[in-house]
This record gives sequence, C-alpha cells and structure tokens, in this order.
Amino acid sequence: MRQLLNRYGWLLLAGLVFFTLLGQRGLNEPDEGRYAEIAREMNLDGDWLVPHMNGLPHFQKPPIIYWLTALSLRTFGHRDWAARLPSAMMALGTVVCTYLAALRLFDSRSIAVQSALVLTTLAGFFAMSRLLTPDMTMTFWITASITAALYRRHWWFFILMGLGFLTKGPMALVVPLCAVIGWQWRAIPEAKLDPPWLRGLMLTLGISLSWFITLAILDHRLFEYFWRYELVERFGSSTHGRSKPFWFFFAILPVALLPWVFTLPLRRIWQRCRSTPFTSWQTLLLGWIILPLIILSFSGSKLPTYILPLMPAFAICIACSLPSLRRAWTVALPTAFCLIALDSVISQNNDHLGVQASSRELVVKLREQEPDADEALLFACETRTEGLAYYAEHLLHITRRESDLTGTPTAEQATYLYATAHDCAEQLTNGPSAHGIVRTDTFQKHFDHRKWRIIATAGAFSLVANHGSHVPAL
Repeated sequence: MRQLLNRYGWLLLAGLVFFTLLGQRGLNEPDEGRYAEIAREMNLDGDWLVPHMNGLPHFQKPPIIYWLTALSLRTFGHRDWAARLPSAMMALGTVVCTYLAALRLFDSRSIAVQSALVLTTLAGFFAMSRLLTPDMTMTFWITASITAALYRRHWWFFILMGLGFLTKGPMALVVPLCAVIGWQWRAIPEAKLDPPWLRGLMLTLGISLSWFITLAILDHRLFEYFWRYELVERFGSSTHGRSKPFWFFFAILPVALLPWVFTLPLRRIWQRCRSTPFTSWQTLLLGWIILPLIILSFSGSKLPTYILPLMPAFAICIACSLPSLRRAWTVALPTAFCLIALDSVISQNNDHLGVQASSRELVVKLREQEPDADEALLFACETRTEGLAYYAEHLLHITRRESDLTGTPTAEQATYLYATAHDCAEQLTNGPSAHGIVRTDTFQKHFDHRKWRIIATAGAFSLVANHGSHVPAL
C-alpha cells in the first residue's frame, strides 16, 4: 500500500482536489448556468448539431463542451456535480499529461511528480477545474497534443489540436504549435520531432472547421458571423466588451500561480537568457508560454481564464526549481486542503457573489412558496441567468440583448423576446402570472412596486413576481 501511495499519491491527491464536494456550490452565473442549460436543452430537443439556449439557436461556442455536459447529465442525472464533471475529468487528464510531458522532457520521475503536484494546487487551475466552462476542456486537448508530440504520436498531435479548436477556437492551435516549434528550434537532429506538417495540418483544419462549415452550408449568413464577429472582432476589437490593458495577464498570472509563484525561478531564467544558449526543453516551455502570452496580450478580448492553457508549462518550470519531492509534498498537501475549504466557504456565501451568484436557491424558494410555479411564465430581464431555466427546467422569456441571437428573430422567436427592461415590465405587469430574475437595481428603476413584489434575492439578483402570483412578499 505504501509503495502504491509513493508511486500514485499525486494522482490520488489530484482526484480528491478536483472531485471533492464538486456539487456543493450552485452553478454560477452567467457561464455555468448558460452551458448547463444549453446541454439540458440538447438532451431535451435531441439536436446535437445546433445548440439552443431558451429555444433559440446559440452559435457563440463550438459544440464539444455542450456534448460532454449533455452526456454527463444524461448519464448521471440533473445534478450540479454532473454538470461540472467534464471539467473535473479534463483537469485530471491535464495533470496526467503534464506528468507524462515532464517525464519525457527530464527522464525524472521526481520532476514529473513535482510538476503534477504543482499544477494540481495552482489556485487558478483549481478554480477552473470546478467550473463548467470550455477552458479546462481546451486546456486538456492542448496539453495532450503537446504530450503526444513529445512521444512522437504525430497524428494524435494533429487530431487533439483539432478537438481543442472544436472546443474553444484558435488558441488550441497557437499554443501547441508554438511549443513544438520551440522544441524544434534547439533540438539536436536526433531529437527533432519532424511531424508530417502538411497532411497533419490539413487533418487539424478538417476537424477544427467541420462544425463551422456544416452550419455555414445550412445557413450562409453564419459564415460572416463566425469569421467576422467571433474571430476577427473578438481578437482585434473591443466589440465583445472584454477590452483590458496590455498588461492585464501579467497582473493576473501571480494570483493564478499562487502559492507556487514565490518559487518560480525568474532570476535563474533571466541569467540563463543572458549567458548560455537554451536547451530544447527550455525553448519548448518558452514557446508554450511567451508567444501565446504576447498574442493574448494584443487581443482585444481578455478574460482571466485565457491563460489556463499556459499553466501546465508554468507548473513544469516551477517543478524544476524545487529542491526535492518532499518539499513539493510539504507545500501541496496543505494547499490542497486550503483550496477545498475555500471553495466550501464560497459555496456558503452565494449572496456575496454579485452577478456571479447562483440562482439555485431562488428556484428552491420559488417552488416552496408557489405550488403552481411551473405553470407560470418565467423570464430573465437584462440578466444572463440561464441557471434559472436549468434549475426550473423551463424555458425563459428574455430581453433581446441577452439572447445572443444572430440575425433578425422570426415571428415565433419574437414572442419570447423583449426589446428592453422597460418593455419587459410593461408587457408582463398586466399579463398572466409571471416570475423572473432581474438585477435589483434594474427592478428599482423599471418595475412598478405597486404591481410587482420581490420574493427572494441572491447576489445582485432579485426573484420577482407580478400581481398574478400568490407568493408572499419578501
């Protein structure tokens, strides 16, 4: 038993970190609620080609994250931990790939285990392992593709890149290519990887673009949407409302790399740059980190999650600087328990999460207080709270801006959409029984307090009801 723990203890720790209390926290808005609801509707309507959100086509992300989540919900039921299970499994897979990559680079089991321990307990990596978003899934494909290249599994290198693109887009190609080119730059002839670039990239592009091309053939207007809005404008403009200064990721990285950032060998790296030539493993790690980080920094769209695919490379860099495997365990064990405890504390403080609060408790309170709530109209007014639809298992009426609908809505679709918050309040005030989520400040501004009441609150959200409801006021 002791021998097994010595050999596979890092894997056991990773499993405990990623899966313990996975469903304790309700699905956070806006991202987790949205992805879970799209997966729920995919199971409901059986359309696995065109994702739908609130019954409306939703093309903002490729389908792999929806497929994995829908399969998990279908297999394990309508549970929060089942919705998050794909991310947790992909995090575990990323740790395994990082272990294998480090083992290949250094031929040292100690450094490989240290790399796995560091990655498992990085604050940013831990946080994303327990969130339903495409980022961890893409990170797994990226790390697996680089690992496949190092083990000379060339066709898998290209296939995995394609799956990464089909999860979240171009960074799934940028990061592996930069890493492998970095390796090729300094590798001795005998160690060069020499993948079949032309045929391989054709295979990658075939997988990457398959879903996009299929949908563009079915509706030619989607070609411009995918190319201009989701690719060109996302990178080259602030259209998506995620514009941040150039140095944004350099400010995020120290937090994401806690607590190991204090052991990152920056001085040694700087001295190496000034004195001796880099080795192939160093240029691979630099290609994995530096070029993608520069590209991300120039992008017009920036979110903290975008640096997640770089964390395995940081983990390997940090592992190389640790004095011993014992030291790695000394830091990793208490850090793991602290991270799990922190996540548990956050789950008990949903009301303090603002616009990222879960709507789970709101639905619980609604069903407790209103027996016929399932028969009432359900809406979300100028909020991205598809978690309400997920937990209530009921499609929402929503405001137009939050629908992410491409093109002009059909007559049927228009019946589910409101132009503005004022329009939503006007149409529903004297209508049938209606319950919905609205930001508390929006409610104060647009809803008549004589005809609407607040049932419950969570974070920045209020669950409200019109005069047709018999729910007691809060």
